[in-house]
Amino acid sequence: MIQGKKILITGGAGFIGSHMAERLAPTNDVTLLDVELDGPIKYTALASDEKVRKIEGDVCNADQIEDEVANCQVLLHFASILGVQKVIDHARPTMDTILQGTRNVMDAASRNKNIERIVNISTSEVYGNIMSAEEGTAPASVGTGNDARLCYAAAKLMGEHIVWAYHRDFKLPTVIVRPFNIYGDRRVGAHASGVFTVKALAGTDVTLHGDGSQLRSWCHIDDFCDAITACIEKDEAIGQDFNIGTPVTATTIYDLAQRIIRLCESTSNLTTTPYTFSDIGVRAPNSSRARELLGYEPSIDLDAGLLKTIPWYREHLDEFPHWL
Repeated sequence: MIQGKKILITGGAGFIGSHMAERLAPTNDVTLLDVELDGPIKYTALASDEKVRKIEGDVCNADQIEDEVANCQVLLHFASILGVQKVIDHARPTMDTILQGTRNVMDAASRNKNIERIVNISTSEVYGNIMSAEEGTAPASVGTGNDARLCYAAAKLMGEHIVWAYHRDFKLPTVIVRPFNIYGDRRVGAHASGVFTVKALAGTDVTLHGDGSQLRSWCHIDDFCDAITACIEKDEAIGQDFNIGTPVTATTIYDLAQRIIRLCESTSNLTTTPYTFSDIGVRAPNSSRARELLGYEPSIDLDAGLLKTIPWYREHLDEFPHWL
């Protein structure tokens, strides 16, 4: 158990940040730093927990984060802009948050003599259009600069280089994590599983981009947080990068939509629409390194994970009119 540590989570009011904070807050001194403190955290007891410090701040502002980073023992760097359309519409802020933010965080950490672990979240999109479980250690490939969607992946890859540079130059205890389609309650940014669930619960058409043949694996937030916890606890994680997902849940987007309609007991129809942005054909992780070094064994299959998630969207259905 992680206990008695000073822990800083950037992007701490978000989906992953709030789930990790729930795990860590009971036994640690947790500080959450985010540009907006009314995100997914508002659905948790953390929002009113006076023992959990909450700071409205931007990782792009070095002065705002200096003291917090310089005084923590564990740093979880999750701050980022997410969502395909949001990235396309806000390319420059997306890149600034990742590049400048990561540089600021790592620079401040280099002056922290008590830092024990830094976990930086990257993305599976650094692998480009195809990443299969068989390829495993496929080289990063993020396409060309005229594809607006890929500015996120390109910046995340450069963020990895920044983290590695500080690991090498300052011997910082860094870990890089590449998530593969994390889903669960409180994920409010547009993503396939959430949008499909809201549409199915509302009884409206569930629309697929293209023919729905894109292959994805789906990792429930509880399994993902198990992996992050192991990244903090295990010394073997230092200086490593990990693909974190659930390979056995790999399925097409079409199948995902069908599953969600069935599990929601919905009468929604499946429809299709042409692509309005570039997409990734296959995205499923080889998590063998995480299994070997972290003991990572995801345990939540897709139907079970969706059944854990659907009730939350049902309870908050009226908050997602923009997805209908």
